[in-house]
Amino acid sequence: MSLLLIAAVLLGPVPERPEAAWSLSGRVTDPSGAPLVGAQIVIEEAHRSTTTDHEGRYRLRDVPEGTWGVSFRAIGYRPQVIKVSLDKGDVALDVVMQRTIVELAPIQTTATPIATNALESPQPLTVLQGAALERAQAASLGAVLDGQPGVRSQSTGNGIAKPVIRGLTGNRVLVLDNGQRTESQQWGDEHAPNVETASAERIEVVRGPASVLYGSDALGGVINVVARELPDAHGGAPLLRGRASLGYSSNGSMPSGSMLVEGAAARLGFRGTLSGRSSGDVRTPVGTLGNSGLEMLSTGLSAGWRTDWGSLTGNWSRRSERLEIHEDPIEEPDATPFQRVDSERFNLESNVSLGSSRLVADVGYERNHRREFESVEAELGDELELGLRAETVTADVHLHHAASARVAGVIGVQALRTEVTTSGEETLVPGSRTLNVAAYGFEQMDLGRLQLSFGARIDHRTLDNDPVADFDLMPGTRDWTAVTGNAGASYRLTETSALVLNLGRGFRAPSAFELFANGVHEGTRRYEIGNPDLDTEHSLNVDLAMRVQGARLRGEFGLFNNRIDGYIHPDPTDEIDTESGLQVFRISQGLAILRGVEASIEWHATDAVHLRGGIDYTWGSNRTTGQPLPLIAPLRLSTTVRVEPSLAGAITDPWFELGAEHNTRQDRLDPDEIPTDSYTLARVGAGATLGGIDWSVQVENLFDVRYRAFLSRYKAYADDPGRNVKIGLSMAL
Repeated sequence: MSLLLIAAVLLGPVPERPEAAWSLSGRVTDPSGAPLVGAQIVIEEAHRSTTTDHEGRYRLRDVPEGTWGVSFRAIGYRPQVIKVSLDKGDVALDVVMQRTIVELAPIQTTATPIATNALESPQPLTVLQGAALERAQAASLGAVLDGQPGVRSQSTGNGIAKPVIRGLTGNRVLVLDNGQRTESQQWGDEHAPNVETASAERIEVVRGPASVLYGSDALGGVINVVARELPDAHGGAPLLRGRASLGYSSNGSMPSGSMLVEGAAARLGFRGTLSGRSSGDVRTPVGTLGNSGLEMLSTGLSAGWRTDWGSLTGNWSRRSERLEIHEDPIEEPDATPFQRVDSERFNLESNVSLGSSRLVADVGYERNHRREFESVEAELGDELELGLRAETVTADVHLHHAASARVAGVIGVQALRTEVTTSGEETLVPGSRTLNVAAYGFEQMDLGRLQLSFGARIDHRTLDNDPVADFDLMPGTRDWTAVTGNAGASYRLTETSALVLNLGRGFRAPSAFELFANGVHEGTRRYEIGNPDLDTEHSLNVDLAMRVQGARLRGEFGLFNNRIDGYIHPDPTDEIDTESGLQVFRISQGLAILRGVEASIEWHATDAVHLRGGIDYTWGSNRTTGQPLPLIAPLRLSTTVRVEPSLAGAITDPWFELGAEHNTRQDRLDPDEIPTDSYTLARVGAGATLGGIDWSVQVENLFDVRYRAFLSRYKAYADDPGRNVKIGLSMAL
């Protein structure tokens, strides 16, 4: 039904210009009244943007009727998000922006369906953007986000790293590519998200369940890699611009590069991206990890058409990877396995004005093809060890409504269909087809100092499996129904501080692997047997946090408690598989509790000296078995000192940075895990702009310390990477 509705919206006749299409204009100044030149004004939900001229003036023409969150941002000033109702005529809005040294996220779109200030987000939210995102670039999404509050990285060498949010990962953390749900066979320990971050504007991380908006798999959190808004030349001169970046990492001798070209003419905006990297074997302080290199190439195209009735936007991307997997040299000294992973995505969104409301229809397609080979010779001989191909179609139709500038919400329906086909000598899961339909609603209320949000959702999911003779598995159908909800409140104690409380219920349907596995899982070195009678997981999560965002101080202190009923986990048995010699694990369900604390602080002592620090800790327990949960990293503390001196001459925006991260010993273990010792890693970096080129040099693991991270899958037999010198150059085209 939702697919038919989307087709009607996307393929139907283009509406005539409604009478209610207005302009938004005004002037942006600093507190003294001086104009701010080049300030950005963005209506994220309408895909409209512009910048101020030399007098600080701006104008957005033919904006559809509705209530919009308008973002104002300028470097060195506190961003603002102002709700504006365009329903009775043109609106003039002048904005005075306050100075700040703190780099603040101007807007978030993942935790709520209506763009809001990150300070007032009802859920714990991290936004990685700007220069910090550029410095964090790495070969995988998990490595990019490692170090953010509450976020760790479960790594398999240099190229495979899965984000872990508060002790949960895999199918319990949903990854979005600019809002589009991704499927990367994430149930496997060696199956990482296949999303490129080199050209992203920001990455938003929601810590805690977000099932009301995203359904299954958002039980532990959501990661959204957000692209920048397409350029807008409506009512102005055509434009063409671009940016290119080059990088080199000494550990693995990895060159990398990315290029972005975008432009606009009248109502059309467009963008093209290209990025790639290639790495040799990873070097540790005591030697090299053989067969640990990677290759990656990613391309993307986007185009958008803005009119006085709304907008139509299309996105296409493709990413190809070759990932080598180092094996224990004692057990398999000559092993050279590798994966080839190809992901292709297409997305089309229409945004149609309906008076004071707007109808958004979004349809997406993704193909994820993962192939595993034992060696190059095996690939040349067409000897496929394991092939997994997932084709996913998503559809979302939702109506944004606004009773006033203070009350707004969204109601919608979603549909998802995923078909998985398998090939190769190794059978881990049967072929299957999953169909999920859902209806949801989410409301926000602006009561001045108090911001309220609440939502509810119902999902129905069906899974059909193919027969597998090796498993004695007959074809069958299973279905689950889940109801989830969310309620949050943010109270502004002062203009720069807020107290936030959020209560969320999430769910996750079991994966085909958990239902039907019956064999050796190379990723875990276990013989695993699934449970076809599994029910859904349900979580109840409570978050309480205090947030401060001042001109020189930003901080957050939060506590969380997450109860997961029906927690799906492998349960060890006394059985040994006679053929493989591996212990047999049977998939079971129970009760899990996760609790923790997350705190971060950023103090700008002077205009040139900046201090940052953070601490996060998660405690997890399987109450059914009486054992700690797996993948719970130890206490982590981090600190950074950054200096940005003022220099005269050709060098501008110089910076120097020194930081350290300390991880304590982890000996509170799931029975199948091994302990890791404490360690401290230092890093140093510097950069500046010279001749229009931004350059940077960073040294990670400065003292070449030997260590084994608790979430490294190599920790039983190999150290983590040693010293790594990263050189980066970027420039506008």
